[in-house]
Parts: sequence; structure tokens; C-alpha cells
Amino acid sequence: MHAISPEKKSLNELYRKLILDHAKCPKNFGKQPNNSHYAEGINSLCGDKIRIYALVNKNNIIDQLSFEGTGCAISIASSSIMTTLLLKQDINYAEHFAKNLIMTLNNNAEDTNEFNNFSQIEALKGVREFPSRIKCATLGWQSFISAINNINITTTER
Repeated sequence: MHAISPEKKSLNELYRKLILDHAKCPKNFGKQPNNSHYAEGINSLCGDKIRIYALVNKNNIIDQLSFEGTGCAISIASSSIMTTLLLKQDINYAEHFAKNLIMTLNNNAEDTNEFNNFSQIEALKGVREFPSRIKCATLGWQSFISAINNINITTTER
């Protein structure tokens, strides 16, 4: 059995705290009064339900981005992180970022430098050790992609 270095253990604890902070006090939580895009994502196997509200301006910048719903700590924290990272971004960049993150969490993509400067993303990568929780971590991101493409989704484990 390999011992975990004190540095890695400390980093893991920091990431765990970041996830718990977002789960207990989610950012951008609640239905916003004006939105140009909306979608609801449901993971029918675990009951997580996330609704995404986005307001995109004429220059394709996300002016407002919020979510509401119910779910486990991972689902809520990931959706909270998503809103903080994608708010005020160009919609095309935001969609690219979300798709790459989903692929990364599903281990379908090589780790790229794209996420190196985001401690929140490093924290989310921890779910790769728990395959059953990946759907929880990606639900908000999938719902965001659906919202900007005006599609509602329901996900199930396969």
C-alpha cells in the first residue's frame, strides 16, 4: 500500500473543503427573473435535479447564470462552481469549457493545461475515483450545455 504524502493529503483536504463550501453555500443559487436560456437536467437513478437559467446578451456573453434544484453535495457544488467559472464568458468558450470538463471527468480526454489554473476543477477531478458520482458532478454542466442549445435532458447511469 502506498503512503500519501503530507502535501497531497493537505491538497486533498483543501479540495474537499472547497466542495463542501460550495455545497453548503452555493453561488448563484436561485431562479433569476430574466433568462434567455433554460434547461432542467435530471439524474433519475439518484434523484438529482438541476435547473439552469442563463441570460446571454447580443454579444454572446453570459450576463447572468444561475441554478436551482436538489441533489447531493457533489451535484450542488459542481453546479455552483460551474456558474462561477462560466459567468461573463463568451457562450462558445463556455460550451467548449463545459464539454471538455465533462470529458475529463469521464476520463475520456487527456488532462490538458486548460484546467491548470482552476482549483475548483482540480477539486472536481476527485470524483473520478468514484465512478458512480461522475453523473452527479457533470449534471449541472450537461444542463448548461442543454440550456444554451435549448434542450432539456434526463440522464441515467449506463
